[in-house]
Amino acid sequence: MTPRLAWWVSALLLLHLAAPVTASTARDLSGRMRLDGFTDEYTAGEVVFGRNAAAGNVPEEADDDSKWGTNNDIRQLRITWDAKHLYLAGEGNTWDNNMVLLLDTIKGHGLRTMRTLNSWRRNFTFDTTGFGAGRAQFMPDLFSGTWDGNVAPRLLIVLDSTTVDDQVPGTLFQAAATFLRDQPNRAMELVIPWRTVFLASAGFGTRDTVMTVGGVRDTFHLFPPGTRIRVAGVVTAGGDGSGGPDAAPDNTRGMSQDSNAEEIIDNYAEIDLDRVDDTGAGRGGPDGVADWGIEPKERVSFRYPPPILGLRFSLQDARLDRPAFKPDLGDRIRFGFTLAPRLDPNLQIDQIRTVDVTANVFDMNGRFVRNLYIGDTRLALSPLSSDRDVWDGRDERGMLVTPGIYILRLVIEPNQSRITRAMVVVR
Repeated sequence: MTPRLAWWVSALLLLHLAAPVTASTARDLSGRMRLDGFTDEYTAGEVVFGRNAAAGNVPEEADDDSKWGTNNDIRQLRITWDAKHLYLAGEGNTWDNNMVLLLDTIKGHGLRTMRTLNSWRRNFTFDTTGFGAGRAQFMPDLFSGTWDGNVAPRLLIVLDSTTVDDQVPGTLFQAAATFLRDQPNRAMELVIPWRTVFLASAGFGTRDTVMTVGGVRDTFHLFPPGTRIRVAGVVTAGGDGSGGPDAAPDNTRGMSQDSNAEEIIDNYAEIDLDRVDDTGAGRGGPDGVADWGIEPKERVSFRYPPPILGLRFSLQDARLDRPAFKPDLGDRIRFGFTLAPRLDPNLQIDQIRTVDVTANVFDMNGRFVRNLYIGDTRLALSPLSSDRDVWDGRDERGMLVTPGIYILRLVIEPNQSRITRAMVVVR
């Protein structure tokens, strides 16, 4: 090697050594990760939200999209892992309010709503339909909550549809938070053992096993190979039954300024934990252990890619195909409705927006007659159904109603907009 070539090789080696090292998931991150309510130890590859190139390289999570302003806003979620733990953090501000981080880890198990919980009851409902995306539902199995000024976030584990264990001991997780009014760069941080992440004590098919990997014998917690988990975060008001101003990732239906309004969480970040065989247990494929040596951001996808301008729909009008009908002769009355705002069929996000519609019938005295459907999920671009938007003149028991005037009531759930129309039954 010539002296000049040797100089260039040495220079390149020095540049390589001096370059910033992007850390990644590993067998053991305990020497790097600090549980202090600040997230500076996370790397650029350990974020959930980056930039959306397809939308003009805009941030996937804005720092000013909260309905209550920047002092009650989620700015970033961070995630990484090692062989023993999942590390999760939420950054932002929660002035006089709360932040909740939601984890969906068990298929078919979890919460459909927080409205009826025994603890941390909040006015949030989760979209469990998978409608329009061809993907499974979002049903959190555990969540962590903290409030402004609190330094020790709680972890709550879902036991059933209305019950959470809110006394999870510190042996099953660790947490810290630093939220304080408008102070910048504050966060809540969690370190959760994989046994807790996958609710092993509840018997969901995950297990501890002892293996020798890289010449070191150790205990690993195995989950189903190829597992993905789902994550979302929300800012909530402090009281039971309250809603909140911000969700991350953005939901398609938007958030409300009203702290009492019900919020529908229909978006999430999905993280692919296991593609390769780190331990040898996968015989060359996924092995049931979260992969080492990867950048978590490369494994993040979304049900609906953010950023999203959330829309709340209202009923602009309702119409009947006739003013009166004769159900005893087999007649049916059909109805339709128009939503506002109008959508653009050429926009991808507008193609997947949904609404939940309820249709009821009452008599002129306000007495209930029949539910035609409740919370029926429709594509907002084409919300009408020729099979369902019809009444045959029968009550809830299937009996023909008596002649008279009846009221059709249409509602965009959760009680966001309603409209009524009178119908006449004749003989």
